[in-house]
Amino acid sequence: METNTNQITQLLEELKDFSPLTSKDEAIEAYEQDVVLKLTPQAVFRPSTKEELQRIIKACNKYKVPYTPCGSQTSVTGGSVTDQGILISFEKMNKVLQDRPCDYDENCRIISSQPGIILADFQREVEKIGYYYPPDPTSWEEVQLGGSVATNATGENSYHYGSTRNYIQALEIIDSQGEMKRLEREIDPRTLYRGKNFAGYEMSGKYLDAWIGSEGSLGLIAEIEVLAIAKPAAFTSLFIFFEQEVEALAFTCSVNENREELNLRCLEIMDHAATELMREKSDRFQIPPNCCTIYLKIEDLKEEYFESLMESYEESAQHGKNHFEGSLVASDHLELLEFRRLRHHIPATINEISARNKETGGGKVSSDWWVPLPELQGQFQFLREELSRLPVKAIAFGHIGNGHPHVNLMPETADQKEAALEFTKACMRRAAQLGGGVCGEHGLGKIKTWALDIQWDEQEINSMRKMKEQWDPEYLASPGNLFERKNNA
Repeated sequence: METNTNQITQLLEELKDFSPLTSKDEAIEAYEQDVVLKLTPQAVFRPSTKEELQRIIKACNKYKVPYTPCGSQTSVTGGSVTDQGILISFEKMNKVLQDRPCDYDENCRIISSQPGIILADFQREVEKIGYYYPPDPTSWEEVQLGGSVATNATGENSYHYGSTRNYIQALEIIDSQGEMKRLEREIDPRTLYRGKNFAGYEMSGKYLDAWIGSEGSLGLIAEIEVLAIAKPAAFTSLFIFFEQEVEALAFTCSVNENREELNLRCLEIMDHAATELMREKSDRFQIPPNCCTIYLKIEDLKEEYFESLMESYEESAQHGKNHFEGSLVASDHLELLEFRRLRHHIPATINEISARNKETGGGKVSSDWWVPLPELQGQFQFLREELSRLPVKAIAFGHIGNGHPHVNLMPETADQKEAALEFTKACMRRAAQLGGGVCGEHGLGKIKTWALDIQWDEQEINSMRKMKEQWDPEYLASPGNLFERKNNA
């Protein structure tokens, strides 16, 4: 939907009391870019209530002006930027609203919130009343709650607790006509599928699940009700080091078999390049060189768990040097926080390098495909063989216990970037053929709409298009997210 100047002028005149930012305002630069894509919206609105949000959408429908929601713009798919119509920032809709008892579990609470609150702030508010909200993506200190719902975010603890979907009790949404509607569950969301995402809409027949992970393409989320669970036992984090990646992957599969006995909350990998980034950053911990890392979180760590971990280590690492005695253990608050900061340093550094590479035609090509765990070692063998043919720096890290590493390539030239993209597509195709998915948590946004064809057949994609058209017949909501832009002006 191409938007002409007259449409925007009429919209801005009707909504002038919102004091929107326009291209004449320097402040609009703060809303032009996510991690991978830069686009300039025709205007930016910053409502503070759902009633204001509703009024904006009704005006967009009236003048046929596209709108795209944005949170903190931490997306790596271009999903939170636009050059078509307006951008709607949720930064002022950042309040926790109320909490109430949970009907089906006396140990839980239902907590409602505006979508613009930073996830870390929301989690702290939940903890103040003695409860816990599990989803914890890497950018938990930057991402907004609404953004995490729009992408069905996972995080370190998703290995144990599942994705965001498993904690959404209800959404108050605004459809393309500007009508407020409530979508809710009648069951405990923790009974839902706890694996990774598939690209596109969850087509289970439940509208609530279609909206979770819809990347703003169905409309806007105005209010969120989440399930907060009883606060879990204290946990301990471990960094366990391996000289050979194949041994770390074997260890992953071994400890996964004992996940219940070990009370595993998190099972992640940092490959050799990622571990080196942590080693360079760490002043507090001694991280050995030329190693990769398995990152574990264990609730209520017991002495016998170390024995089990050592057995798995010795079975897996029979060729390289045994680094088990040099494992790092964190249990107090500052140590645990430092582990998370080291982990977060990896994607932050990747983004910094990629930003510099854009100047020479390169940038960042990332993927978050996943495979069933029995296929993990074969998938890694495939990607390492393919990467050996590419003169491109690559780093892999993330949720290995879910078969879900983040593989990031940092090409320096346009030719390298094209080769990196072809490599990424090959990995995604293989993941889908093995019964996995092309994206585990980041979504497709604007830059990976082609991946729907890798994951789904034509009939399934057409069903998703019908869902899109049911909620957003004019294709005004987040043009270009999930589906190609529709030009019918």
